[in-house]
Amino acid sequence: MTMKSIFAALLFAFALPIAAQQARITEEIRSLKTYPFGDPNDIPILVKDTRLYPYHTFEGYSHESEMQNWKVVKLENEFIEVYVLPEAGGKVWGAIEKATGQEFIYRNEVMKFRNIALRGPWTSGGIEFNFGVIGHTPSTASAVNYKLIENEDGSVSCWVGSTDLPSHATWRVEIRLPAETSYFETNVTFSNPTSLEQPYYNWMTAAAFAQDDLVVSIPGTQYLKHSGESKSWPYDDTGRFLPAYANNNYEGHKSFHVVGEYDDFFGGYYKVDDYGFGHWAPFEDQPGQKLWLWASSREGEVWDDLLTDTDGQYVEYQAGRMLVQYSPGAHQNPITKAAFPPLATDRWSERWFPVMGTGGLSDASDEGALHVSRTRTGMQIGLNSFVSKNVTVQIFSNESDMQEESVSMTPLVLWESNILDANRIVIPELDLEWRADRSHLALDRPFELNPEARPSLRQIERDVFEGRELMKARYYRDARGLFESALEAEKWNRDALVELAKLDLRQGLFASGIERINRARQLDAHDAEANFVAGSLYQATDADLDARDAFSWAARSMEFRSAAYTRLAELAMKADRFDEAELFAERALSYDTQSSHATSLLAIMHRGSEGSGLVDRMRLNSQDPLGHYLHAERFFVDHDWSAFKAILRNEFPDQIVLDLAIRYARIGRSSEAVSLLENHLADATDPMVALWLGYLTEDAKYVEQATTINNGIGKPYRVESLPVLEWARSHSSHWLMPYMQGLNLWALARQDETLPLWVDLANTPDHAAFYVARANLASQLNQTDPKPDLLQAVAQDDANRLTHVELVRHFQSAGMWQQAMDWIKKITQHWPDDFNLQLLQAKAHLFLLQPNEAISIMETTRVLPSENGRESHHLFESAHLMRAIQLFAKNDFKSARQHVSRSREWPERLGQGKPYDVDVRMADYLDYRIALAEGHNSDAEEAAELILISTGTDFTSPNPLNLLAADVMRRNGFREEADDLRTRAKYGLENANVGLTKMLVDQAKRMEASN
Repeated sequence: MTMKSIFAALLFAFALPIAAQQARITEEIRSLKTYPFGDPNDIPILVKDTRLYPYHTFEGYSHESEMQNWKVVKLENEFIEVYVLPEAGGKVWGAIEKATGQEFIYRNEVMKFRNIALRGPWTSGGIEFNFGVIGHTPSTASAVNYKLIENEDGSVSCWVGSTDLPSHATWRVEIRLPAETSYFETNVTFSNPTSLEQPYYNWMTAAAFAQDDLVVSIPGTQYLKHSGESKSWPYDDTGRFLPAYANNNYEGHKSFHVVGEYDDFFGGYYKVDDYGFGHWAPFEDQPGQKLWLWASSREGEVWDDLLTDTDGQYVEYQAGRMLVQYSPGAHQNPITKAAFPPLATDRWSERWFPVMGTGGLSDASDEGALHVSRTRTGMQIGLNSFVSKNVTVQIFSNESDMQEESVSMTPLVLWESNILDANRIVIPELDLEWRADRSHLALDRPFELNPEARPSLRQIERDVFEGRELMKARYYRDARGLFESALEAEKWNRDALVELAKLDLRQGLFASGIERINRARQLDAHDAEANFVAGSLYQATDADLDARDAFSWAARSMEFRSAAYTRLAELAMKADRFDEAELFAERALSYDTQSSHATSLLAIMHRGSEGSGLVDRMRLNSQDPLGHYLHAERFFVDHDWSAFKAILRNEFPDQIVLDLAIRYARIGRSSEAVSLLENHLADATDPMVALWLGYLTEDAKYVEQATTINNGIGKPYRVESLPVLEWARSHSSHWLMPYMQGLNLWALARQDETLPLWVDLANTPDHAAFYVARANLASQLNQTDPKPDLLQAVAQDDANRLTHVELVRHFQSAGMWQQAMDWIKKITQHWPDDFNLQLLQAKAHLFLLQPNEAISIMETTRVLPSENGRESHHLFESAHLMRAIQLFAKNDFKSARQHVSRSREWPERLGQGKPYDVDVRMADYLDYRIALAEGHNSDAEEAAELILISTGTDFTSPNPLNLLAADVMRRNGFREEADDLRTRAKYGLENANVGLTKMLVDQAKRMEASN
């Protein structure tokens, strides 16, 4: 055989195993059973939640399903399959262990969208990638950009990503499946491209089946509530073992943010089905480990039907960049909101894996999982490897007595052993270790706050602290009030000056920001933070020399060094000093190698250089194949607009183009900005594309063109758009320009400037959402009665259900119940099956003392989750209780008792299930009064006892039902005690919004007058 043929034979021999080592990735269209959503709400979300603008909500949801086509990406190797839905937030749809068919990431086989998330639609299961400010990511139910890649090492990747519009922060997740492992990775890039701190929020939310044999493994000694309050883990104060799913059959839905130990894994195991699931990431990257459970009562189980058809209930195990999904409350503790520093880019990696046959999960690493359990005769070891590797199992009964066994491991093939005893088991090659005593992992971190701490601070310090927390939560208007209060008390308070200057920068109030930040710099010329803020303010006003001076001083601080050098590079590029720009960009990268911003600048300045430009683009591609700058630069080199368009697959492609255009313009590359806008204009759905094009080219024809794009309706929100809209107003008298300018100002928490612009428009606009927005803003600012504008909105768009709902809600909030009823009756003929209108009508009937009519409506209504749906059962209960009160007054005690009994029911067609703990004191009180009236004293005593036990001793809580206990005590001869309780109960009600319940209590207490 010749050498050439030998070489060919060797190539053939090696070809089979090499091919077997290649993971596979495919994309297909699948027809899935879908409960669709729709009815996008064009009323600006500013009227409800300024944190979420410029997003819109969706208000339409379906009881019935239909088959709908969805893009599905499948990643597969010999051991596992992973499915991705790029049109549903890019979520991992599910993951399966192939040998057994077990889902280690729960896959919901139906797309059952329900109104749960910040924008509304959400569907359960898989792994949801949550970024933004709180809760579910705004893109959770919409299309994101994505790209499929076959990597040189045999792995495959599906990259998904989007932008959080209010913060401009971009996120990317590479879902990567290696060729020969039983885990898959999610590799995350999270970037803040702005000069301001932004909210920092990330939780990777995975789902698993909820079964009674499930026991979760989350290392820790405590858990934190959403408020940051700490509780005991894994046993609670009553001795319940909380990691066992079956033991959580008490109270309502549960969130356990487990803390207290330094470990890298968590997961769970099904004892009967003998398999489990897990997550691994370095503690330094993802210290947050959360278990979320629906209530085990019908309160939670009703969601099984609301969210799935056949897959059953689920639990969520969530990995986070913070310790807790923080929602501030009255409880004071060390937890605060997290902040994303200016121009920062974070990257981290995590692994998701099945566990098969081990009996549980005691430890996990990036390459294996170990379980150690005690048996009646000794101990049992179960070991999974996620990779093929020769390992040594070391068993220590003490530090000097060690046995070991060499084992050849392949992915998910169980190795198990029974031993007599051990206090430590180590598998060094898999970085696994079990110890009987885990105290070496305990953290000495305080989760309690000394009650003397906050009161010991000066009021100014407390105001600034709280203002910062509000800023991180996007409550800018409230934050400004606290900062200004601090400055009123102490004119030269450095922290208040700097924070107000940041807020001025964020809101486009550059002159006042410069004045304030320079007062701070008078206190300390070298203050790095003050200099960085000053540089950003000067850059925003094109005072480039002063910006360079300030950034130069900021760059001396490690905290701001990379960001300041990046901005210095931008200023040098704007001045065409490319050597200097390159130097600053390289410096930025030397101090932050993750900086995609500095890399992007290098790609732009090296575009004409075949070698350097290609290297820069390759570096951008390796960091972020979905990167907007990367594809823009490819366009400027190849001039292939269709290739650039191909990446714009997300819900808001206009915003990608606008972001790029604005950033190119900022560094003096207006020609590139114009080119992007011109090429995209034909596909634009946001008139701001045309207005920016007109502004940059100084061509007013684009102002007229803007009015034809999406009927001229845009949702501008960037501070950079303020001068564009001012320019547009100077070239057009069309009402759309001040309308959009007002929206932009409101988005920047400058709504005091919005209202005069909109008042001047009078009734000129022919857009219903304008009148709803103006009505709400005027009401919020206590300016005018919203009713005329709401009536005008209905007149403008009588076929829009949402404008009618806004008017009805206004009537109801103003206590104009008959007008609300008249209007509802007028419109329900157009939407007879709309459960939201049915609930609003039932509520109006109750406040008009018409419970029979309310009962009739509630008998047939089918409710899905919604803003109105939250009170569906309360309306049902109240209708029967009110009718019982009316019948009692007529001495029809039998019928009254029947309605009291009906009030205790929980018909689940109303979208709510019965909790474990239900406050039925009103029903008990009516039973008590009926029993007294009928002379059934023993029944009356029993009911009275139930009321007093349920009430307890906290009579200062804002619950009008507390007043019933006082009435029971008075009727039993304890008048002095009753008066005391009534006084304390009324004190708790002074500022409470408890209208319907309070009305029922008043009616119930007056029953004696008619009997």
